[in-house]
Amino acid sequence: MGRTKLTDKQKKKIIADYIENQNFSETARINGVNKSTVKRLIDSGYDKDVQQKATQKKEENTKDILEYMDNIAEKQKKIIDLSLDVLEQKLSNPDLFTNIRDVAIVYGTIFDKSLKYKEMKLREEEMKYKNTTTQETLDKLDALLEEQKNAYMD
Repeated sequence: MGRTKLTDKQKKKIIADYIENQNFSETARINGVNKSTVKRLIDSGYDKDVQQKATQKKEENTKDILEYMDNIAEKQKKIIDLSLDVLEQKLSNPDLFTNIRDVAIVYGTIFDKSLKYKEMKLREEEMKYKNTTTQETLDKLDALLEEQKNAYMD
């Protein structure tokens, strides 16, 4: 049984999927091909224009999401504050209907999403520094990470 040759459309989709998830195995699974096929396609530099456009689109989408998140930041803070108040009330006054598992899930979700938001903000900063020298970028990222760590510890 011979191998089926990938169409240009399939190759472009594989490239776009790889740029999105940065994982050879996941991209192969999504597209029903072997991991080595994905790696070979990416390493060969097949259609650099497609790779560049897909990367640019991913960066634009990330920027759009971050702008949206910034626009609703106050609303999110209010919801988080209300959720934490309810959690505190439930933990302070447990009753028959208080399920500690549900409380832990809500708290874990809030915590996880706040970390994800911080990660996205760091990626946005990283994109800003792409055009600077490597050492300047490393210095700025180190400062940002230290700033985030200090903010998290407060």
